[in-house]
Amino acid sequence: MRTISKRDLLAAYLWAGAAVAAVAFSDSALLRVALGAPVVFLVPGHTVLRAIGVSTTSALQHIVYAVGASLAVGIVGGFALNAAGFLTPLGWALWFWIVTAAAALAAVRRDTPDLPAWPALARVRVWQGAVLMLAVLVATGAYAFAVRDEAAHREFKYTEFWLLPSASGERDRITVGIRSAETQTQRFDVEITLDGQPFAVFRSVAVAPGDTWAREIPVPAAAIRQRAEARLYRPQDNRLYRSVSTLVPRF
Repeated sequence: MRTISKRDLLAAYLWAGAAVAAVAFSDSALLRVALGAPVVFLVPGHTVLRAIGVSTTSALQHIVYAVGASLAVGIVGGFALNAAGFLTPLGWALWFWIVTAAAALAAVRRDTPDLPAWPALARVRVWQGAVLMLAVLVATGAYAFAVRDEAAHREFKYTEFWLLPSASGERDRITVGIRSAETQTQRFDVEITLDGQPFAVFRSVAVAPGDTWAREIPVPAAAIRQRAEARLYRPQDNRLYRSVSTLVPRF
């Protein structure tokens, strides 16, 4: 009688343990995905099938069953980890490792059906391998270019500019601000008028992408409403870029 091999169970246990180590001690996303994806979608389901003695007639059928069982393990794990307050990457890794280890131990201790034989590999000719490699290179290159272009592309390149009464509610102050969504650091000139008369000027204000520049400016007291206007210029061409205005509350 042929001895049933259990080496796949040891390999599954070690793989799940390596995934736990990768999550616990490494910040590499590539390493975590490479070790974690099989643990999420295949490894625990495989050991569970071996533990409960499910017999399959082909390797493809076993893989399909293993994927389904792994997803079931993941669903149960979601409820268990949520109840334990441990829904973290390390929590998930430990959950799949514990299930894999328990199922592998159960499969080793009982007489389980052997794995179905893997189909013989089809013979690949040299020209077929060359075409396959060329296709992989083209697809990889296209993906790399797409990622690069996506990282460099911004749907909207603009600068926000505002002039408002003081956010703290003080009547004798107004707030002027710039927020940049440009692709590189820009310099601006800011000119503020009060009822058409020059009032304040800021030269060569540098604003980096994603940064905000803001200033609160005191205004003189007046019994009537005053109209404040702020204009934004680019120093390189001195052309008007933005213009905003607000009414200053009277005192």
